[in-house]
Amino acid sequence: MKKILFICAENAGRSQMAEAFFNFYAKENKLDWIAESNGTTPADKINPVVIEAMAEKDIDLDNAKIKKFNSNEVDQYEKIISFGCIVKSFFDIEIQNKIEEWHIEDPHQESLEKIRLIRDEIEKRIVNFIGEKI
Repeated sequence: MKKILFICAENAGRSQMAEAFFNFYAKENKLDWIAESNGTTPADKINPVVIEAMAEKDIDLDNAKIKKFNSNEVDQYEKIISFGCIVKSFFDIEIQNKIEEWHIEDPHQESLEKIRLIRDEIEKRIVNFIGEKI
């Protein structure tokens, strides 16, 4: 099984949404991939408005856990998607080639309406990524 990592600063919004959407669509499309998410400076909890926005898509993040990024584990991932929270130059060239930046606004302290837009952009990118893999 191939693994993809979604990483953002707090692991409280974008990366959690990406992990959930990826695993949903990968399972639906019988893709041999699984997603994980991490944060470089993890928050104490997932943004409750993000949880609410994902519930509107029938994805439950109530029991999702915040996870801290461990640079010693990057070799296990086929692909790493960063939301601007990882510095490519920190890694060997082999790892740099696995890293892709998605410049999507941070949902921290945003309204539900704004988080819906962020959520929908992440979902669109996940669907496109999975479409390339099947």
